[in-house]
Amino acid sequence: MTFIKFTAETRSSGVDLPSGTRIRKGAFDAIRDMANKAGNIVPPETANKVKSISANGGTPLVVAVDNEIKGVIELQDIIKPGIHERFERLRKMGVKTVMVTGDNPLTAKYIANVAGVDDFIAEAKPEDKMNYIRKEQASGKLVAMMGDGTNDAPALAQADVGVAMNSGTQAAKEAGNMVDLDNDPTKLIEVVEIGKQLLITRGTLTTFSIANDVAKYFAIVPALFIASIPALQSMNIMNLKSPESAILSAVIFNAIIIPLLIPLALKGVQYRPIGASALLRRNLLIYGLGGVIVPFIGIKGIDMLIGLFF
Repeated sequence: MTFIKFTAETRSSGVDLPSGTRIRKGAFDAIRDMANKAGNIVPPETANKVKSISANGGTPLVVAVDNEIKGVIELQDIIKPGIHERFERLRKMGVKTVMVTGDNPLTAKYIANVAGVDDFIAEAKPEDKMNYIRKEQASGKLVAMMGDGTNDAPALAQADVGVAMNSGTQAAKEAGNMVDLDNDPTKLIEVVEIGKQLLITRGTLTTFSIANDVAKYFAIVPALFIASIPALQSMNIMNLKSPESAILSAVIFNAIIIPLLIPLALKGVQYRPIGASALLRRNLLIYGLGGVIVPFIGIKGIDMLIGLFF
């Protein structure tokens, strides 16, 4: 017999037997059109069964023999436990999740509701997936695409980040930027979290460093030039002992604070799935304000300690 492969255009597959019998299975509309063109009617019970399966989240595959519909095969997708909670984490990160599938709208809607995705596109062809990504990119958004089939390859190549499943086809793996060895469609959470953690850590260290330098120089500059510019006395809020002790205190403080920041730089700042504005306020409050306060306390404490010996 001759095997007829599935394609996104025909949305069906099947076999041609040596006797001339043609067996096809596929999407309801594809098999229905095939039967109608041959002059065969679609049994009402078949159409009702297709709606019933779709409404229950299943995928109906209609079977036809010699262009005459014979029955329906029901497939059920197994939704991984905890998938709803993981999509909720993505939502808190500000990531919109869209399920793009070739299934009919009823099945897609059911699965989208159970899984907890934000939106879905049903009966999508390869060009539909790619065009949707282009539309989102044109509006200024970064798009990540996860897929496993040959039909996903154009979209994976078009996306800013393409993640192919390890169980997917070779075409999908070659089109993507990376391959998920665990075949987990929510692995994007880890990808986003690592990226955000790197950015947050860099921003945190920069914020603390700038605030620390500003506070440090504001603390020691009045003490350095107070002898030549008496007007700076009002700015000498720390009342450091002398210009010499001010410089020495600042040097010792730097020698202490820089090694203390190394573990933070290596470990990274823990990322929490909150909005960007809330995250910015939190980091400014902790590291920005901390970068201002810590030098005043540290330099003053060291200056007082130095004053005991000089």
